[in-house]
Amino acid sequence: MRWLVLLLVACKTPVPAAAPSIARSPISLTYLGVAGWQIESTGKTILVDPYFSRPNLDGPIVSDDAAIAKHAPKSADAIVIGHSHVDHLLDAPSVAKRTGAVIIGTDSTARVARAAGVPADKVIPVKGGEDYAFAGYSIRIIPGLHSALDHKTVFGKPTTVVPPVKFEDWEEGGALNYLVRVGGHEVFVQSSANFIEREVEGLRPDIAIVATGLREEIHDYTCRLMRALGQPRIVLVTHFDNWRGPPVDEPPSEDLTKFIAEVAACSPGTRVIVPKHFVANPF
Repeated sequence: MRWLVLLLVACKTPVPAAAPSIARSPISLTYLGVAGWQIESTGKTILVDPYFSRPNLDGPIVSDDAAIAKHAPKSADAIVIGHSHVDHLLDAPSVAKRTGAVIIGTDSTARVARAAGVPADKVIPVKGGEDYAFAGYSIRIIPGLHSALDHKTVFGKPTTVVPPVKFEDWEEGGALNYLVRVGGHEVFVQSSANFIEREVEGLRPDIAIVATGLREEIHDYTCRLMRALGQPRIVLVTHFDNWRGPPVDEPPSEDLTKFIAEVAACSPGTRVIVPKHFVANPF
């Protein structure tokens, strides 16, 4: 019998070693207003939709150099753009030239950036599906959808006037989401309140930046997103302020309060943070 026991032990399928725990460095996320963010870790800075100018949208639309100088970092590694609307893209070319960052976005975004004088080698046009490695960080580009504007009209039309000068010239040009990996963290970035479930299912970010406006137009938006992302430990809300006016910190609106309750109901372990403008959120 002893030989039989030894044989069974020898033939037993080996138990795989436990996956090593992820070493995470400190990370800081600063809300820049509208859908803008500054992500910093391990000496790397990734910007999301930096929009500081907030011009009068009824007239010619140009960047405000003083606002950019006041709020943009001195240097950055990359700028990711969710789509080509004015409140996401207007200031990105100026910020790129000031900081030395590369701009990553749709072909529409890339054409605007190049027309605004960003060197071609600092512009990376993407379609979604790419997963690019850089020095000290990586970015997965995820096909996305814009929120359901104007009775669920689907846009996707590229910006055709370069550089755009009027509000209506800034077309969506397609929407993208991003997974930014830096300092051992995975940060999911969604600049507009819509998503393609199959494209985000299985992602496991520890931090998610989530747009909330017009989510009521999308079926079971909050719970589907939390489930697809594996119930991330931190959700930072974005694109919730008055993007047509100056940045002002106000108590959470009724809509944000409802969103926080939705997350609590379907992802009770998730902490929702309503950020303040230009205040770092360290983790």
